[in-house]
Amino acid sequence: MKISWRRGTEQLSYNKPSCFFSLGVRGSGKSSCLEHIAENHLEKHHTIIDLFGSRDGENLCWLRSPHAKDKRILLLKDSVVDVKSSFTVKSADALTLSDIENFDIIISASPLYSSIHSEFFHAGGITDLLYKRLHWKQLAFVIVREASNLYYSRLKISSDQIQAKSEMIYLLREGRHLGLALGIDSLRYHSLDIDVRTLADYLILKSQGTMGLPRDLRWLYSYVDAKLLRNMEPQQFIMLTSKGAIGFGTFPYPKWHKEEKEDIVKELGLEITYGEPLQEAILKGTYKTVGDTEHAEIIRLYMEEQLSMMDIGAKLHRSSRTPKVHVDAHNQAVRRSGFCGACKRAESPYYSKEAVKQALGNL
Repeated sequence: MKISWRRGTEQLSYNKPSCFFSLGVRGSGKSSCLEHIAENHLEKHHTIIDLFGSRDGENLCWLRSPHAKDKRILLLKDSVVDVKSSFTVKSADALTLSDIENFDIIISASPLYSSIHSEFFHAGGITDLLYKRLHWKQLAFVIVREASNLYYSRLKISSDQIQAKSEMIYLLREGRHLGLALGIDSLRYHSLDIDVRTLADYLILKSQGTMGLPRDLRWLYSYVDAKLLRNMEPQQFIMLTSKGAIGFGTFPYPKWHKEEKEDIVKELGLEITYGEPLQEAILKGTYKTVGDTEHAEIIRLYMEEQLSMMDIGAKLHRSSRTPKVHVDAHNQAVRRSGFCGACKRAESPYYSKEAVKQALGNL
């Protein structure tokens, strides 16, 4: 990456937990720029977590990069999806902090999940894990392709929109304490809250198309030609740093980057088999439905810990009626079909067992 500074100067460091925010229209090279920044972090022996990509598996392109030959790569998937690959594959909900230290590149790609809902739900779980990273020896550079996906993933596991937004801001703000560097891209500057935008250490402006710069950034036209901003090549960018430096830059476009219409899954020879997807909890205004994972937890608490319905409800922030309904539904399903579909999808060991008499005294 080469930068010619027009105002001020700054030396980019890939050993600091910095936040890079790439902004531009479709096809402007936002993702490829983040991939190049990630490569620089790899050279410094940091870990890459490519958390979001397009639905067609854009971030699987790491598997054909030069780094695939000598770097340890981990693919994350849905528990109901089988993936045959020469690379290590693991269920996203089984990811550990040790994995972040032991692998060089960790990829959570959309084709490896049964649904977009499942992908966002598991991504929320991954960010929950990152909150627990209280000490670190190396950075984790987290790539989020389309910033709003980070918000949606938090919304999947949060009780309301305000909490989801707060958790996302907290992750960005506390990133330097958790050893997280972040690479985020977006089509629109205002698709992210101002609390998020102001946390960026480096704003990378790609081609802005006919819309031009957002009102907050139009003062940059004093330094940057409007025609250039409309029609930059994918390998070109303009950088604005948090310290006020402005520069014109270029980076080597990764030849291994996924192009449109390309069947990356077929090219890489990945064999993906989809099982029955988990049914996730759905927020319906004033209440939230019970998803498969929570249903399985109700049965576990009832059978293993012998908790009363009232205690289960309190533990899961539900009414005492909710666990009673789900225990009854579980037993009916086992008697009728020999198994409980929700528990089976959640891979519960009790999927074929009734919640039996030893717990009835807790009713």
